[in-house]
Amino acid sequence: MGGRDVEKVFAALGDSTRLKLLRYVLHEEHSVSRCTEYVGLSQGAVSKQLTALARAGVLVRRRANRRTYYRVAEPEVLERMLADAESFLPRTPE
Repeated sequence: MGGRDVEKVFAALGDSTRLKLLRYVLHEEHSVSRCTEYVGLSQGAVSKQLTALARAGVLVRRRANRRTYYRVAEPEVLERMLADAESFLPRTPE
């Protein structure tokens, strides 16, 4: 993976709505309409975010008739990346 590819991935992950969508489709493929219901934004806004994630190579898109479905390209890799990123956060007292 080249430097520009890594930049695309990190840019795609740098948005709270995209992270929420990624966690939603992490282990199960969902349609755009299901994703729209989940995040509570317009279908156009959700489609734009999902497209950005797909262009970065984080999501895989599948079309079936008039519906578009998304899933994480490599769930194990994304889980590891998210866990590693969270390990950088300061620990809060419980």
